[in-house]
Amino acid sequence: MSGALRRVGLSLVAFALAGGYVLYGAAEGHADPTTVDAARAQLDQLEQQQSEIAARYTDVQVKLQDSQKALDEARSDADSQRSKVSTLKSQVSQIALQQYRSSGMDTTSQLLVTDDVQSFLNGLSTMKKASDNTASLLQDYQSAQADLADLQKATEAQTQQISSEQASLADLKKQSDDKVAAAQALLDKLTAAQRQQVADAQAAANQKAAAAAAAADTSRSATRAAAAAAAPAAAPAPVVVGPGGSSRAMTAVNFALSQVGKAYVMGGTGPNAYDCSGLTMVSYAHAGVGLPRTSQAQYGVGQAVGLSQLAPGDLVFYYSGISHVGIYIGNGMIVHAANPSSGVTTAPVTSMPFMGGRRVA
Repeated sequence: MSGALRRVGLSLVAFALAGGYVLYGAAEGHADPTTVDAARAQLDQLEQQQSEIAARYTDVQVKLQDSQKALDEARSDADSQRSKVSTLKSQVSQIALQQYRSSGMDTTSQLLVTDDVQSFLNGLSTMKKASDNTASLLQDYQSAQADLADLQKATEAQTQQISSEQASLADLKKQSDDKVAAAQALLDKLTAAQRQQVADAQAAANQKAAAAAAAADTSRSATRAAAAAAAPAAAPAPVVVGPGGSSRAMTAVNFALSQVGKAYVMGGTGPNAYDCSGLTMVSYAHAGVGLPRTSQAQYGVGQAVGLSQLAPGDLVFYYSGISHVGIYIGNGMIVHAANPSSGVTTAPVTSMPFMGGRRVA
């Protein structure tokens, strides 16, 4: 079954569960225009919900990775500190044993029975220094023990945090799986003709959006060409491009396009499956540009560009709150890791609510 039809089925699930409409009349077997429009609107809503779940999943996944790294560091520090405590404990124990062995006679008695008073007094001075050193060693030991206790508490806290984040990931995964399962259950109840009718309406809307965006691209190119022709030949407008900028952008575009047809998996960063920000991050990594892991973080990178300013390679962001990202490829189209039903695919740049673009190369 095609990705488009599966997406249609996904929209119909939420549509039917909402109890809003009867999609098709029993006699005619066709959807009226109002019902088709409502189904498409429900598709947009469901895709946004899926995108928000995926964005939360990726965010928690990043936090989990950070927590695991912090736990590994805390465990390493605790092991080093435990070794230090063990060494200090051994030293303190040896000094305590020596003090015990020499504690049988007090200082006055030792002075009375000694034959060399000066040597004894010199020894007392040495003993005082040793006593001061012992006191310092005991303080070090107590401080080391306290530090070890703090590190052990830190490892316990990180372990609890990891458990909480893992539970959150499992819950988000279940939410996503439940939506897909419900979509398939309703899709199985529809006839092929019914599914195709709504799919055709969605495809027509996508073609219209792509044509409009491509026309805008052509208009911008013509305007730029006319402006360049009208400018004095001796004083062309300067163009500032970062090192390998346009080349890097096209490298990212070409890599992303080479992934079309691969699966969508929440948290995926390739090579066989991606989520939306995973695809953009890996695509630009192949171009030598480092991007953050989440779509929200990627929205803060580079230079802001509007819909009318987009150039191939620009990142494009969708939905209020920023929960989806793709790469503009020109001619009014993007490449993106869409959802579990469609995988990595292309789509019109305005097929989702556009929130902004960023030029990162």
